[in-house]
Amino acid sequence: MSRSRKSEGMEPLATHGSAKVAEPTDPLDLVGTLVPGGEIDELARSLIEEYAAMGYDAKRILELFRQPDYLAVHSVYRIRGEDAVCRLIDGVLAECGVFRVTEVDSAPPVSACPPQPIPLPTASEDEG
Repeated sequence: MSRSRKSEGMEPLATHGSAKVAEPTDPLDLVGTLVPGGEIDELARSLIEEYAAMGYDAKRILELFRQPDYLAVHSVYRIRGEDAVCRLIDGVLAECGVFRVTEVDSAPPVSACPPQPIPLPTASEDEG
C-alpha cells in the first residue's frame, strides 16, 4: 500500500489478484504453477498441442518435458514417467500433426506471370 493513499484516507489498493493495480516496479515474468486437483494428462495434451502448433516435433517436445525449468511439463514427466509421456506425445501428434512452414523460393518472378484481365459483362449483356 502506498504511503500517499494511506495519508489521504483512501481505501488501500489490493496487493494481489485481478483487483491489484499494476505498478511500474511489478515484474512482468510469466510464472506457471500447477493447480492441485487438475487433470494432468489433459494439461499435458494441451501443452503438446501448443508446441506442435509452434512446429516442435516429438523429439523436441520430449526434450522440453525433460527440462526442470519447464515446470508444468516437467511435473508431468516426473509423475507419469518418460514412457507414458512418449506415448502421450505420439498420440497427440498422430491426432493433430505438427505445423510446418516451408519457404519456397522457386516461385516464378512476377514479370513472368502478368495479370490477366477478367472480362466483365457489359450493361447490354446484363439486361438480356
